[in-house]
Amino acid sequence: MLAGCSDMPKLFWGMDEGTGASVTKEGGEPTAPSRPPLVVPPELQGKVSVPMAKSVATSNAPLTAAAIPAAAKKMVAGKAVALDARVYDVDAAPLFSAVIDAMTALNIPVESVDSPSGTVTSDWMRKDAASSALGGLANVFGGGGAPQAVRHRFVVRVLRQEIGGKPRSRLEIRTLSQVFQNRHWMNKRLKRKVANELFSAIEERIAAQPGAVN
Repeated sequence: MLAGCSDMPKLFWGMDEGTGASVTKEGGEPTAPSRPPLVVPPELQGKVSVPMAKSVATSNAPLTAAAIPAAAKKMVAGKAVALDARVYDVDAAPLFSAVIDAMTALNIPVESVDSPSGTVTSDWMRKDAASSALGGLANVFGGGGAPQAVRHRFVVRVLRQEIGGKPRSRLEIRTLSQVFQNRHWMNKRLKRKVANELFSAIEERIAAQPGAVN
C-alpha cells in the first residue's frame, strides 16, 4: 500500500538527510562540513580587545591632569566640572571592573572604556523638568527658577597607588553638568552630588574584598 503512494511527501528522514549538513567521505562515513574562518571587518581590527588585569591603569599613572587621555581632556576642557575622589585598598583591576559593573547596573550609558589609562566615560544622562525623579530642579541647582531640563555625564578614572608595599587605588569621578535654558545647554555645576550613587554602587561590588576603605 505504501509503495503505491509515491506522490506523497516523505514521512521519515535520516538524521542528516535533506539538510545539506553532512558530507560523505569514502567508506560511507558522514562528516560535518568545514566552516570558513571568522573574518573581522577591517574597520574593527585592532579596536576589539579584552583588557588584561595587569594592564589596567598602567599608562600615565601619575596623579596629574596631563594623565587624562586626550578624548577625556577635551570633554572636560572649559566645562563646569565637579571632582570627587576616594581611595581603596584594592588593586586597580578589580576596582576598574567594579566601575564597569556599577555603571551597567545603574543603566549609565557607557561611551568609552580605556583600560590602560583606567578611564571610563559616560554619555549624557538627561532628566526633564516634568520628571518626578527630579524632586525640584531649583533645589538641585541651589535655588532660582526651575530650568526646563538638566543633564550630566561622568569621566571616571582609576589610578594605581602603592603605599607600604600594598596595592592601593584612587577612584576619581568627574561630573559634567548642564542646564537647558533659552534653547541652549549651559554649563552649570549641580549642588547635589550625583556621583554619590555611583560611588555607593562601586563600593557594594568591592565590599567583599578585605580591607576596602574610603
